[in-house]
Amino acid sequence: MRKVPYGVIFFGVILVLTSVWQIYYIPHFTRYQAVNPGVPHTLMLFRYVVSYLLRMTGLACGIGVIFYLNVYRKVLIGILIFSIATLPLRHTYASFYYFVKPLFHGPVTSLVSLEMFTWINVLFRWAVDGSFAACGIYYFTRPGVIVHFKQRS
Repeated sequence: MRKVPYGVIFFGVILVLTSVWQIYYIPHFTRYQAVNPGVPHTLMLFRYVVSYLLRMTGLACGIGVIFYLNVYRKVLIGILIFSIATLPLRHTYASFYYFVKPLFHGPVTSLVSLEMFTWINVLFRWAVDGSFAACGIYYFTRPGVIVHFKQRS
């Protein structure tokens, strides 16, 4: 038998911990809607429900990949692809502006404008989330990792 890829356990634990944290700290719907001004109520409600379901699915996938269950590996890859595809919808300029505006003061204000500072934050978040998802897709589609999932299915 091949050496067990401990990266699967590491990634699974990270996924479980972040999912639990995000489920626990999901804001109330009124706050969620206030952070995204101008978005219609029904669309915001849909985003809120999908966000919650994705966090629950992420928790299930984290547990599933820790136990090397192939179906959870495949679902996780789908979620990671979905995550990359929807980055601009999840991390919007308006929501970052909501958080950055009250914090924007001090020495940074003389270097860049509020709008530029907000875009820097948005692009940084896209880069972090996109990189994490791309690394997950790459890792869980490697033949050496797939073998362990297929052996246990």
